[in-house]
Amino acid sequence: MQTTMLDAVSEVLAVAFVVYDRNDELIYASRLVASYFPVPPQFLTPGTRLRDYLGAIYDAGWRGATMGGKEGAVQGRDEWVAEHISAHWRERSEVQQCDQQNRWTKLSKRRLPSGHGICVITDITEQKKREEQWRADMERVQLTEEILDNLPQPVFVQDRNLGMVAVNKAFCATMGISAESVLGGTLASAFADEIGAQLTAVTRHVLETGTPSTTAVELSDAAADDRRMTLRSLRVGKPGRYFIVTTFAVAGEAEVAAITCTSPVEVTAMASKAGADDREHHAAPIGRKALLVTADTEFEAKSLKIFQRLGLEACCVRNAAEQEAFLSVARSVSVAVDLIVLDTQMDVQCLEVAESYGIAIVTLDGFQLDTELAFLVMEKLAGQQPSRAADWEITVRDTERNAPSQIAAAPLVLVAEDNDINQIVFSQILEGLGYAYRIAANGEEVVQLCYELRPDIVLMDVTLPVINGFEACRRIREMEQGARRPTPVIGVLVQAFERDREECFAAGMNDVILKPLSPDAVEAVLARALPAQKGAIAV
Repeated sequence: MQTTMLDAVSEVLAVAFVVYDRNDELIYASRLVASYFPVPPQFLTPGTRLRDYLGAIYDAGWRGATMGGKEGAVQGRDEWVAEHISAHWRERSEVQQCDQQNRWTKLSKRRLPSGHGICVITDITEQKKREEQWRADMERVQLTEEILDNLPQPVFVQDRNLGMVAVNKAFCATMGISAESVLGGTLASAFADEIGAQLTAVTRHVLETGTPSTTAVELSDAAADDRRMTLRSLRVGKPGRYFIVTTFAVAGEAEVAAITCTSPVEVTAMASKAGADDREHHAAPIGRKALLVTADTEFEAKSLKIFQRLGLEACCVRNAAEQEAFLSVARSVSVAVDLIVLDTQMDVQCLEVAESYGIAIVTLDGFQLDTELAFLVMEKLAGQQPSRAADWEITVRDTERNAPSQIAAAPLVLVAEDNDINQIVFSQILEGLGYAYRIAANGEEVVQLCYELRPDIVLMDVTLPVINGFEACRRIREMEQGARRPTPVIGVLVQAFERDREECFAAGMNDVILKPLSPDAVEAVLARALPAQKGAIAV
């Protein structure tokens, strides 16, 4: 009866029991013992000496851990058996051991006042895995915090409930607050009511749609010194675990005029001030021509008002047929349309018509209209040769697409990186260095974007999904066969193993850079690659 009950308890608790008397003879061993120790059944029967039971475990090849802190020490059979018998005679003894199949077990031994001993054997493999995962998660959190704190731009991170879960030192310094006063709260704990409400609406839209957003605010706090700031928000993570990452940048005058359409300052005045700043590469789109495609009258009214403030000449069509007819007539009379703004609620045929004419396109929904239209227009038109004509009839578009602009466009860097945190690091570094950039999350995507965008340089992580960075580089080189100017490709390595370097160069890469990344290291490798590339263009 007692044996049956012990068997039932062992099965229910999923643990094995070994019970022995004061003479070190087994009284009971549950059936589960055999699943932990591969010993013949006769050594688990009542009356078996504890010494013989332990010897059978040793002979079966199971060594486990030593009891005296000599982990990994080579022991003979007698020494190993004697050490474990000694452990069984202690009043309390507990040890965790890992077998050759990487299964962890915990052996808890107790010697009762009556002299009887009990050994409870428990499988703790899953517990060990959770502990390892917890340690890895903590290391990633610490690494993330270190990366954020070393970024020069202010950054704050919100969770899916729009609660503040991370801020960096630059954010605290800019806002003049401590991290403790913000974390766990909402945007209202860091920004004035009106700005907090505006940013909450923007970040909620980014969370729901996944569409990155750019907006501008004027910080009126004393610590912020009344500076106008550009805030860029993007969604990272996976469904159910999304986060919103928002970065700050001091907005240039022209950029603020473009983004903050409600500003009372005239766009032309703001643009003229921006001309004195060599760091700004935006030109006011005065005299440019835009075609709006929407069937929504409210969308049309708001857009045309923003176009007017920006100095854009614009008109509206309401379906694909009108759009095709308008663009056809414009082309027949040599009228150049610089930009097509497309309501995302329109039929996909409207997008196909726009693409067929090779005109720059901006797509956005009604929510983005107030916060992003002006910025996206400025971004699309920046660097294009402005029209000198005062009306639509006499404008002729330059047919040489590669003719140099009066304003030098920033070199385009294509980044191949699948890790969300590293994507943010690359973005912050490249923005700080003044480079334009695009990010590809897998090997096939970087090959496709390299074909479509013709970037000035590629930063290639070698451990990419779908196809790795080595294979992606080989495909790029095959695609560029016969080209006068092969695209410089820089391998991004975690550790500087010589075989990794050799494989980078064998795949056709020009140079390598090591993680963790720093602005100085990225700037140096870009400086080495880009001058040679620019010289090739001038040939």
